[in-house]
Amino acid sequence: MSGRKNIDAAKIAQLAGVSRATVSRVVNNYAFVKPATRKRVLEVIECYAYSPNFSAQILAGKRSKTIGLFHLMDERIEPHSRLEDTHINFMTEQIINTATLGGSYTLVYQVCDVNGPNEKKKIRNMFNQKRIDAGIFVGFPNSCELIEELIARGFVIGVFNQHLPDKTDPNRIVVRLDYSGIATSVDYAVSLGHERIMFIGIDMLNLVGLDVFHIFSEAMAKHGLPLHPDSILCAQALARTPAAETFSAFMKTRAPDQPLPTCIICGNDIIAFGVIDALRNYGLDLPRDVAIIGSDDILVSQYFTPPLTSMRYDFDDMMKTLTLKVLECVEKPLTTQFIKTYSGEIVIRESCRTRLQ
Repeated sequence: MSGRKNIDAAKIAQLAGVSRATVSRVVNNYAFVKPATRKRVLEVIECYAYSPNFSAQILAGKRSKTIGLFHLMDERIEPHSRLEDTHINFMTEQIINTATLGGSYTLVYQVCDVNGPNEKKKIRNMFNQKRIDAGIFVGFPNSCELIEELIARGFVIGVFNQHLPDKTDPNRIVVRLDYSGIATSVDYAVSLGHERIMFIGIDMLNLVGLDVFHIFSEAMAKHGLPLHPDSILCAQALARTPAAETFSAFMKTRAPDQPLPTCIICGNDIIAFGVIDALRNYGLDLPRDVAIIGSDDILVSQYFTPPLTSMRYDFDDMMKTLTLKVLECVEKPLTTQFIKTYSGEIVIRESCRTRLQ
């Protein structure tokens, strides 16, 4: 067995009685190799457990048939919130499955600090060394220096949830959410008779380039509903504990005669869970005292108590489309930028009901 470790293409060619060029054509599945010759070469390859030198193939200009999947982890999000938010797992699985069906491998890399010099160096090296043909970035800031650098250098880059209208690079492939779903949630709450409506989210301008608080404000104005100083609360992260702390701080500082909101719209379902935690700590009942609407409709929301009304987006199709377009651009560069925006639909459950008069 020891003699098999250093076997090379020349030895394979000698054992099979063919040229090195023929071995290369068989390894790369080229046509114009006689079936009998191909069979003989493959038998020798299997017998000696031969695999081509990957670095040599890259130096020769061949693609790695690998895409990089880079996910930015927010360290402010507590472990149990990560377990509840199963979307990232399903998104990752869809990207990997789509790439596999497209004949490519997926290198998954979790980024802890997008501004860290070591992290940047590692990611740059993956592209520079041609270990990957393209990259997909999930969870990164809307304007990310590293992403812009890679795009400017001509690498194929897919981005989830980016909004940069002035960027038209054909190697920038974007799928994103339509946050007008916030307005849809306001419309639904109003249809149930709610007028004192609150929105709790985070500042999404840096994350997705959109002012979600402005979207909420416009939706309220459309219905002639006033905005109070505490109509909009900003949590420190898209996570359960910061959301609970944000709403608890509101409860502690509000005036005794200040009425509670009758409906709270949340930036995502995990934030909704945190708000519900805080409401229960104050002895409030859902949805009798306060109705709750989330966003994203993660898997556990239908099993929560009460089951959560939420905006649902087709994350499966988003990740499939993003991956397929990235693979397509690797094979044949696009001539125009690809951007697709996905609208949501409200899923009605028990956490939100008609306002009792």
